[in-house]
Amino acid sequence: MKGVSLQLGRYRFAPALWPTLTFGMLFPILLALGYWQMDRAGEKQALVEQRAAGEVTAPLVLGAGSRLSESDRYRQAVVRGHYVSDQQWLLDNRVYRGQPGYHVFTPFRPDGADAPTLLVNRGWVAVGASRDFLPALPVADDHVTLTGRLDSPASVGLVVGEVPLHSVAEKVLVQSLDVAELADARGLDLLRYALVIDDGQVGGLQYDWSPIPQIGPEKHLGYAVQWFGLAVALLIIYLGVNTRRNGGDGDKHVEA
Repeated sequence: MKGVSLQLGRYRFAPALWPTLTFGMLFPILLALGYWQMDRAGEKQALVEQRAAGEVTAPLVLGAGSRLSESDRYRQAVVRGHYVSDQQWLLDNRVYRGQPGYHVFTPFRPDGADAPTLLVNRGWVAVGASRDFLPALPVADDHVTLTGRLDSPASVGLVVGEVPLHSVAEKVLVQSLDVAELADARGLDLLRYALVIDDGQVGGLQYDWSPIPQIGPEKHLGYAVQWFGLAVALLIIYLGVNTRRNGGDGDKHVEA
């Protein structure tokens, strides 16, 4: 079979079919994975900077007419009102110190006639002796003031089946909890972020929130270096396999 050869001084580059096909498939994939990790590193760095900015920004007072933007994520906030404990959502697969459990979300009604409802992350609670019974999660409906951080519910992996966000049961176990989807399912006017209340707040359970991403930007940069390194190694191998020295033992005459 005729191929293409390129003369480079005393060497000739003459790529064979199967090495070329293999290289053509793998090299773009390795580069794409490297650039993907670079993008992930940029996203994580933006989150770190946003969280750092939240540390020095004055707390946001939530109440009548409050609306949140994307820039308000991780910001400190304070709100006065009362819990609405007729329904609570338990986000499954939350591990604290090696023990399985749930994050408990309870609606909170800020003071003010037109104040949107706020979803409050009260913290972590253990599964208990059996998953057949959800833990007791009483909370008073007294008027209280809460402080905490604004954030989205923790993300999870693959979710199988429909999430029962529309349920009217007292306690609902869910594998995923999206604030906007919950608002649509229940017809609620919910603020876009939940309030992760500070440790020791009224109604609080085990505090379980960290301002640091589980995988920081430096990890993604390390992964990117690995993928790009594999791409370079593949390129070197491809060139080495298909390059012969003129007059050498492995010389192959390939017509252009």
